[in-house]
Amino acid sequence: MDSLNRLEELFNRCMNEQATEEEVAELTRLMLLPENAEKARRLIEQAHEAVPEMELPVSTIAAITTAIFQAEENTQLVVVKKHRFRWLRYAAAVALILAAARGGYLWKSFKSKPLAQVQTQHDILAGGDKAILTLADGSTIELDSTGNQQIAKQGNTSIINLAGGKLAYHAANNSNEVLYNKISTPRGGQFQITLPDGTQVWLNALSSLRFPTVFNGSNRTVELTGEAYFEVQKDAAKPFLVKVAGMQIDVLGTSFDVMAYPDEKQIQTTLIEGAVKVSVGGKSKILQPGEQSQVQKDGRLDVLPTTDLESVIAWKNGYFKFNQADLQTVMRQLARWYDVEVSFEGPIPDFRFVGELKRKASLSTNLKILSYSQVNFKMDGNTITVTP
Repeated sequence: MDSLNRLEELFNRCMNEQATEEEVAELTRLMLLPENAEKARRLIEQAHEAVPEMELPVSTIAAITTAIFQAEENTQLVVVKKHRFRWLRYAAAVALILAAARGGYLWKSFKSKPLAQVQTQHDILAGGDKAILTLADGSTIELDSTGNQQIAKQGNTSIINLAGGKLAYHAANNSNEVLYNKISTPRGGQFQITLPDGTQVWLNALSSLRFPTVFNGSNRTVELTGEAYFEVQKDAAKPFLVKVAGMQIDVLGTSFDVMAYPDEKQIQTTLIEGAVKVSVGGKSKILQPGEQSQVQKDGRLDVLPTTDLESVIAWKNGYFKFNQADLQTVMRQLARWYDVEVSFEGPIPDFRFVGELKRKASLSTNLKILSYSQVNFKMDGNTITVTP
C-alpha cells in the first residue's frame, strides 16, 4: 500500500476510534511528509464538510497536534516548502481549536475565524541553566552552564560547578561535619545537582533544595520548594526523605517528580519507578509506578492510579507537554520559565490544550502557536495580557 492510501486508511481509523497507539504514531509520521501534505489537508477538509459539528476522538487530535508541534519546532527547515508550511498552519488551527472545545473535542468551523493576535514590543528568550548556591555561612555563589571547576569547599566536601548546568558534591571518606547548603533557581532558571550520596536532582524554575553537605546520620533528608525530579541513590540503611510544604516523602531508591508550587491547586508526587510513601496530616499512601498522589489545599490526600508520565517530566526533557491542561495551567508554566507576569482580561476561556511546546523556543514563538486556539496575547515589557 502506498503512502497516500495508508495515510487515508489511518486517518479513517482514527476518526472511528479504531487506531492503535502504533497506528497513531504512524499517522503522525505520514502527516509530516511533504509529499503527503495536500492529501492530509483534503482529508481534514472532507471530514469537516461531511460532519461540520462532530466529536473527534482523542487519537485524531493527538496525532494532528503532535505533528504540528513537532513541525513547529523545526520551522526553519520547512519554511521554504511553502505548500507544506501553509498546510501546517492550517492544520495547527484545526488541531488546537479542536483541543480547546469546551466539554469535549468538538469539531468547530474554523474557516471563517481569523487568527488570534500576538502583540509584542520585544521578544523574551527562553530560560536557561542558572541558580544561586547559598553556603552554610550565608554567602552566595551564582551558578550557570559554564564551569568544570571547584567553586567552594564545605567541611571536607568539595563543590564542583560542571558544564551544562550541573553542580556536584564530592564528600571525603572522613567527612563528619554536617553543614547545610541551599540551591535556588529563579524564574527562568533550571539546574541539576548531584548530592553527596550520588542522588541526582533536577530543579525546575522558581524552586529550591536545602540539603546537608554530607549524609552521616540514620537518614538522608532534604527540603524542597517548587518542583524537582529525583533519581535517588539506593541505600537501604539510610532512607531518603523529602520534606515539602508540610508533607514528607519516604524513599529507598527510586525516580519521582514532586511539584509543590504555592500557586498550583495541589502538591503532586508522581512515581516513575520504585516505591515511595507520601505522608501528610497523619495520613499516608504508598505509590506504585505510574501513580500520582495529590495533596489538596485542605490537606486531603488522593491517589490517581494512572498518570501521563511524559507530561509530568516534560520540563526536565526540554518541553512543555499538555494533556487537556486548562489555559491558566499553561500560562503559569510559561510565566515561571520566561520570568513574566500574566493577567487575564474578560472571561477566561474554558480551553483544554493538548500537545507540546519547546522550552528553548522564544516566548513569542510559543504564544504564536497557542494563539491558534483563538486567544489573544499582548506582551508589554514582562507582562502578558490574555484576552479571549
